[in-house]
Amino acid sequence: MYNQVLHDHLDGGLRPSTAKEIAKRINYKPINEIDDVAYFFDRSSSTSLEDYLEAFTHTIALMQTYNNLEQIAYEAAVDMHQNNINFYESRYAPFYSVNDDLSPKDVLKAINSGFKQAESDFGIVSGLILCGMRHDPENVKAVAELAIEFKELIIGFDIAGPELNYLPSMYKDSFLKVKNEGINITIHAGEGDGVHSIQEALDNGAKRIGHGVRLIEDISDDNELGPTADHILQNNIPLEVCITSNLHTNMYKNPQDHPISRLHNLGFNISLNTDNRLMSNTSISKEIEIAKSLGISDVDRLLKYSASDSFFD
Repeated sequence: MYNQVLHDHLDGGLRPSTAKEIAKRINYKPINEIDDVAYFFDRSSSTSLEDYLEAFTHTIALMQTYNNLEQIAYEAAVDMHQNNINFYESRYAPFYSVNDDLSPKDVLKAINSGFKQAESDFGIVSGLILCGMRHDPENVKAVAELAIEFKELIIGFDIAGPELNYLPSMYKDSFLKVKNEGINITIHAGEGDGVHSIQEALDNGAKRIGHGVRLIEDISDDNELGPTADHILQNNIPLEVCITSNLHTNMYKNPQDHPISRLHNLGFNISLNTDNRLMSNTSISKEIEIAKSLGISDVDRLLKYSASDSFFD
């Protein structure tokens, strides 16, 4: 059986040891001057999604050279392999690494080089999903254009960042252009915003929903489905669920409050994912244990590779 991870951010999954190593190399003081890097990045006590996202300013600062990007991508894929994952879909906002020495194409090539080396060494197949940052409409537009220009180097397009007040419909032109080029679309929705954001993601070409757990708000206590929930169930649209991350962004107070079990029991297509392994101190193995503790006995099915869910050709 093949296992896959569909939702994991490259800049949210650095090894603490690598973060320290690179910080020393470039003299990045916020990390260079601390002892416990894992604790520094830990966002388990975040008060909101926005608070959680602050940590990324520090990982991105370490992702400004070709070699650093290549190393980080390689290690991300290797770490997934060590958790018995065969197909790994990783996402990143490429313009965060563009500088005087790195062109947008260089960023894509560096990440893919790391992925290819991991595939050569361990057999894990990895692909890159490009993220536009939804609080910056010009960035979303530029990332969409980059995705189209270099679509042979990527497997999909997404928008990430704060959801509230930044609905997918704001970027409908970019989504349409990407969709018309045959590029797969997944959209963060139903995490920092409600069911309407999930519906807008569907309306703008999303084949999968990043997080999507607030779909539960479209389901009554007696399991009557609203229109968005019904559409997702009937069309078997995958929800890229990240339990620990949802707890750390203060969506739910404890695992028992998380809707994954109920959504799973109702027959929704749930994919179990890591989101940000560094900030949430997690791995796919840890997510599996949490899912099992919530009564999901067939966790393996939430990781099973499906050609219809995957963005790999």
